[in-house]
This record gives sequence, C-alpha cells and structure tokens, in this order.
Amino acid sequence: MGRLVGKVNNEHPGAAILEVGVWRGGTAGIMAQQLSVLKSNATIYLADTFTGVAKAGEKDNFYSGGEHNDTSQQIVEDLLQHKSQYPNYKILKGIFPDETAHLVPPNEMFGICHIDVDVYDSAKDVLEWVWNKLVTGGVVVFDDYGFHSCTGVTRLVEEYRNYPDRMVIHNLNGHALMIKLK
Repeated sequence: MGRLVGKVNNEHPGAAILEVGVWRGGTAGIMAQQLSVLKSNATIYLADTFTGVAKAGEKDNFYSGGEHNDTSQQIVEDLLQHKSQYPNYKILKGIFPDETAHLVPPNEMFGICHIDVDVYDSAKDVLEWVWNKLVTGGVVVFDDYGFHSCTGVTRLVEEYRNYPDRMVIHNLNGHALMIKLK
C-alpha cells in the first residue's frame, strides 16, 4: 500500500486518500507513514463506525452485521499520533457515506480510496460516492476481493469490471484494484 500511495502522490500531489473500514488503523498507519516520508500535505479521511460491519445484506453470505467491533477511535488515534506522526488526517465516525460524507469538503479530490468494509451494500455506496471525486489514474482498492467470507464485495467488483472508464486488476491475496481511466 505504501508504494501505491507514493506513486499516486507523485502523480497527483495533494490528492486526498479515503479509507472506509479502518478497524484498528493498520493500513491507515502505513499510508500515513508513506505520506510523511514524502513530506506530503494530503489529507487522509478515515471512516469507520467503530461498532463493526454495517449494511450486511442478502448479497453477503458470511456477515450479518457488527463483526470486527473490537476497535475504537482511540486505538486509531493513538496509532496515528504515536507511530506515523502524520498530522493531516480526519476521522469520520459513523456509516460512510450516509452519516459522515458531509464532513468532506465538496471539492475534495481523491487519489486513493481503500474500501475494507466486507459487505456488498456498504462497498457499493462508498464506490458510487467516491468515483466522480477520484482523479484520473486514481485507484480504488477493495481489500476483500475473492475472500470466501466476502462474496458480496467480489460480486460488486465483478459487476463493475467491464465499465469503459475503469480497469480492474486483482491478485490472489484478496485485493482488487479499480483504476480510473477517464
């Protein structure tokens, strides 16, 4: 994730990053550390309910809601303040985009969106919210692609795979990258 942050930041300095599904902040910490090394001033928006998986539905075979609730905003704050020491982050507590998207400036543009929400409806809502705010060449990373427990996310990525304005690449580690072409 660090190399991706470096590449996108070099091509689009100042483009923000959005992570939805922060859990305990591990990926946020990696991205923040890379931005710190690059001496970037890009904002990282970190959206999470901190109460577990939201919006589980009929397209999800494993999750029913509330899983991964063993976290808190304080855990993430501590990690960012004491480990990465990157100051340009904003935590958005609540369901994104429903409850917290209004906290993002309307003209903000994103270079990366990391979606780690585990379920179809939540991932779709984030993708549809961020797509028109993504710079050309920007990347949406789906953390849960191909996992047996995240069939809804895999289904979502496949539904969008052949749109002409994007390219989808996936790996065997459970990630899909959706790159905005135009």
